[in-house]
Amino acid sequence: MDVYDALKFRRSAKQFGATAPDRATLERILEAATWAPNHRLTEPWRFFVLQGDARTAFGEALVPELDSEKAIDALRAKVVRAPVLIVVAQHGSPDNPELDLEDYGATCAAVQNLLLAAHAEGLTAKWSTGEMATSKAAFAHLGLAAGDRIVALIYLGAGEGGEAVTPKRTAPVVEWRD
Repeated sequence: MDVYDALKFRRSAKQFGATAPDRATLERILEAATWAPNHRLTEPWRFFVLQGDARTAFGEALVPELDSEKAIDALRAKVVRAPVLIVVAQHGSPDNPELDLEDYGATCAAVQNLLLAAHAEGLTAKWSTGEMATSKAAFAHLGLAAGDRIVALIYLGAGEGGEAVTPKRTAPVVEWRD
């Protein structure tokens, strides 16, 4: 797959097949994520691959933070919408804001690599954040420290087919200076 086509045609999925990618495919995707640029080679990313009952357990850990049955039902449906949920976290450096920002950028780049690798494997994916990314219960469930950051919740599964994507973007804002 041409990298330009991958960049142009990869899109967030709205539906996922029920079949989970095999372990070898997931390992390739995760390895590709770690090829992201990382200025000080701190490798700040952490990947939590949740499948099967682990997705449900993650969701149930967050239920006590919610205040309505509607929100609880939505959360329970969300964590199992795809056969694989990958939580991507950054090991934080709150005492060093410059390093923390660099590591956040590196972790975001790792997420993009992960999404492009999944696309190259013929899988569908969705990068999400929302309330789960700042949930204290999520941090506790995953064993993250207070200075860490959940950068992405990646829903991943087999493709559902779907319609062809016509990329739509405006021209980049570029100021050329010579």
